Amino acid sequence: MATLKNSGLWAAILALGLAIGCEGDPAGAAPSAAQKAQAQVGDSGSSAVEQTADIATTAVVESGAPGSTSSKSSSAKTLATINYQASVNVTVDLDALNSSGQDAFPNASGQFSVAATGTIVGNASAGQATYAVHVAWVTDGVFTDPVCGASATVASGSNWNYSLVIQWSKTDDINWSIQATADVTGALSASVTNGVKTWTVTGTVARHASAVFSQTAGNYSLTFGISGQRTVVISDGVETHTVIITMTALDHIVIEVDGISFGPYTLAQIRWWFGFECNG
Repeated sequence: MATLKNSGLWAAILALGLAIGCEGDPAGAAPSAAQKAQAQVGDSGSSAVEQTADIATTAVVESGAPGSTSSKSSSAKTLATINYQASVNVTVDLDALNSSGQDAFPNASGQFSVAATGTIVGNASAGQATYAVHVAWVTDGVFTDPVCGASATVASGSNWNYSLVIQWSKTDDINWSIQATADVTGALSASVTNGVKTWTVTGTVARHASAVFSQTAGNYSLTFGISGQRTVVISDGVETHTVIITMTALDHIVIEVDGISFGPYTLAQIRWWFGFECNG
C-alpha cells in the first residue's frame, strides 16, 4: 500500500506513476514499437471503465462526508459530520472546475450519472454503507492518456454496475477515517484514437480497489490498493489484437500482447517501456 497526499483516488493513482523512479525491464526484453502501440490502445480503452468507477466512488464518498477525498496540505480537513444516505444520486461533470478554479479532471470530459442504493448501519461516529452503484454516461465520455496521447471515447448511454462498501469512524472533527472498497466486473466498448488510427476496443474488466481517506491530528493521508485484470480485443478493421493487462498489486503489472507477456512492471516502468499512464 502507498500513502499519498492528493486530490482524490484517481489523481493519487496517476501521481504514483510519477513518484517511482524508472528501472530496467524486468522481463528482459523490450516490447516492439507495434506491441507498444497495441498495449497503449488496449489500456486507453479499458481504463475508461476503471477511471469512471474511481470518480464515481469519490462522488459517493463525498456525498456523505464533503471534503473528505481532497486535502489542502497547509490546513487540516474538518469534517463536522459524516452522514451517508441509503440512496445517493449525483451527476459528475468532468469539465467542472475545482475549488481553485482549475479543471478538476484535466484529461477527461463528459458527464455521467451515479446512482447508489443500499443499506446504512451505525451512526455519525462509526458505521458502514453497502451500495449497489450504477453509472451511466449522459454524454460521450472522453479520456486522454497524458503520456502517449491516445484518446478513448465511451459512447453516451454506456453504463456499468459495481458494488461499493464505505466504512467510517470519527473521533472528532479532525480525527477520522473513511474506507471505500469497490468491486467492478463488466463488459466494455470504446473507440480509441492513437495517432492517425482509430480502433474499436471491446472486452471485460474485473477489478478490486480499496482506498482509505483519513486524518490524524491534522495530517491527511490517502492509502489505496488495486488488483484486477482487463482482457480486450482491439481492431482497426484490418488488424486485430488481444491485450491482457493483469495487476496483482499496484506495482506488479503484467502486459500480454497477442500471447507474448511482458513484466511484471511497476507503474513507472509501464510509462518507461510502454509509454502510457496505467490507471490501475
